[in-house]
Amino acid sequence: MTPETFTVLLSDSALRRVFSAIALGSSTSAEILATTGLAAPEAAPAIGRLLREGLVVAEGRGRLAVDEAALDAAAEIAGRRQREQAEAEQPDPGLRGYVRGTVLVRLPEDDETRQAVLHHVAATTFEADREYDERTVTDLLRPWCEGTTVDPVSLRRFLVDDGFLHRASGAYRLVSLVGPRQSS
Repeated sequence: MTPETFTVLLSDSALRRVFSAIALGSSTSAEILATTGLAAPEAAPAIGRLLREGLVVAEGRGRLAVDEAALDAAAEIAGRRQREQAEAEQPDPGLRGYVRGTVLVRLPEDDETRQAVLHHVAATTFEADREYDERTVTDLLRPWCEGTTVDPVSLRRFLVDDGFLHRASGAYRLVSLVGPRQSS
């Protein structure tokens, strides 16, 4: 069973109610009908489909149970896909969970990781030997902040305070960055 199959099955109200009843311990048709409040003509096709799709299995005479192995397999597939997607979106494992593509997901709490994330933002956003005015810096940082709690003005301040951007007379310049920056 794939995660997509699981999702599609449980998007149907009758299937979801029958599955939930079985997951909560109803194992016979009578128990499933009592728990779900469905009539037999509604519940019977739902039970049949869940059996055919492998989400529930027959256990003994007239008893049903959730196929835990099928759920575990679907969860494993979904977890692997999430890991692969995270790796594709951010190849650097040290930045994963903090930077996705060109979006700052969140700023880390610990100083070393925070320095690495800010270094990455500065190195990929600004060119060496170029001066930027405040508005341009803020505009360049805006895409990093889409959908996050960090705003571009705060991010600009972090980059200055942590020594990645130098500010003088209203002009900003990238500080010379050599390799990933870490705190000492």
